[in-house]
Amino acid sequence: MIQRKTIPAQGDYSIAVASEKMRDGRWSAVATLQQSTSTGMRNIDLPVSEQRFDTEDEAERFVIDLAKAWIDQNEPSEPQP
Repeated sequence: MIQRKTIPAQGDYSIAVASEKMRDGRWSAVATLQQSTSTGMRNIDLPVSEQRFDTEDEAERFVIDLAKAWIDQNEPSEPQP
């Protein structure tokens, strides 16, 4: 069964996570970044990893960390006064 969650993130982003228990009993997860804009919602699908985890929490933490790293690398930093 697939589990879906949305986690708030920095800036105008949230992270939509879908995790799934695979046939072998291990877990996989994927993430989509969602960004609110003045005209709607921008969705950025992150690459799907072949990595599997022993628990759902481990799988979710992996893709949440990937999503946060993507935001850090791709969003301009706030100018310092």
